[in-house]
Amino acid sequence: MRILSFILALVLVIGIYAQAVDENALLLYLPFDDGAGKNPKDASGNGNKASIKGNLKWVKGKINGALEFDGGASNFVEVAHSADLEGMKQLTVETWVQPFGSDALARGIVSKRTGFQAGDVYNLFSWNESKFWARVNAKDGQQISSESVLEDKKWMHLAYVYDGKTKQQLLYVNGELENEVDHPEDEVGKGEKPIWIGTLNEGYAQAWNGLIDEVRIWSIVLTEDEIKLSMAGELLPVQPSGKATTTWGRIKTK
Repeated sequence: MRILSFILALVLVIGIYAQAVDENALLLYLPFDDGAGKNPKDASGNGNKASIKGNLKWVKGKINGALEFDGGASNFVEVAHSADLEGMKQLTVETWVQPFGSDALARGIVSKRTGFQAGDVYNLFSWNESKFWARVNAKDGQQISSESVLEDKKWMHLAYVYDGKTKQQLLYVNGELENEVDHPEDEVGKGEKPIWIGTLNEGYAQAWNGLIDEVRIWSIVLTEDEIKLSMAGELLPVQPSGKATTTWGRIKTK
C-alpha cells in the first residue's frame, strides 16, 4: 500500500511539472554526451543539426559529458539556422560553463548573429569586468550583466531570460536572480544565421576558453524554480522524439 501511495505521489509530481512547462517550448537541447568522433545531437526532438568546427575535446561534464574549448577562433560548435530558433516573444537560454581563467575579452558562449554589430539576435557571453553578459536585438542599453565574475575551473550555471510581453530581461547565475533590466522591444529579432556555441560568430577572434555543458534554448520564460529544476536535469522531456506523448522528469544524473 505504501509503495502504491509513493508511486501515485510521484506521478502527481511529474504531472505538475508537465502542466507547468509547455513541452513544445524546448527548442534546442545539446547535452554534449555524444563522445569522440561524433557531432553533438539535439535531444529536444526538433532535429536541429549541430556540428563541431575545428578541434574540440570531449570531457567529463557537469552532467555526464561536456565539450572543452581552448579559446581558438576556429574551434566552436555550429547549429544550423532554423526559423523556430528566432522571432519568439519569450526566450530562455541556459547552460553550464566552467571557465579556464578569466579576462575582460568578449568570449561567446551561446550566440546567434551575423557578426560584430550585425544581425545580433541573442547572445550569452563573458566580457567586461570578467562578468557574464546577455542581450537580445543588440543595441546600446539593451544588454544585461551579472554580479558574479568568472571563476577559474568552477562550474557555473547561467540562465538568460527575455520576456517580450513584459519587456524585461533577467540574468540568473547558479539559479539565483542577479540582475533585471528593461527591454524596449516585444520580440526577438531575426537574422537567419546559425547559433554558435563557444564563440560569438564564425571568424570571431576570441572564443570561449573552458567547458560548456547542457545548452538549452526555450521559447518561454522559465521561472527561478524551473531554472533550478533544469540545472539538476529535472525539467526535460523523457521522450523528446515523441513530443505528443512526452512526460517529464529526471533523465540525467549528476
